[in-house]
Amino acid sequence: MLNLWALEQLVDIGQARAIIDAIIYARKYADGKRSLREIVEQVLRDIDEKGLDILNPKISGCYAAFRKFELAAAINRLPTLKVKPSRK
Repeated sequence: MLNLWALEQLVDIGQARAIIDAIIYARKYADGKRSLREIVEQVLRDIDEKGLDILNPKISGCYAAFRKFELAAAINRLPTLKVKPSRK
């Protein structure tokens, strides 16, 4: 279960739906080589180019736009998230 309660910037259920599907969509970029920032930015580039409906093959029409900060915060709250230390 993903708790988005503390994300006060989310004001519409459509944003939460879009973020959940964006997290699932983002898995294709989570290859262990990209940072969270890179993954989030790539997802948002895809959305900018193709629209929110890119997030799910079933067109729902119930999405609302969100910002990269909300997506990153939601991913950060995933109980199954595993991160590697930065390679600087």
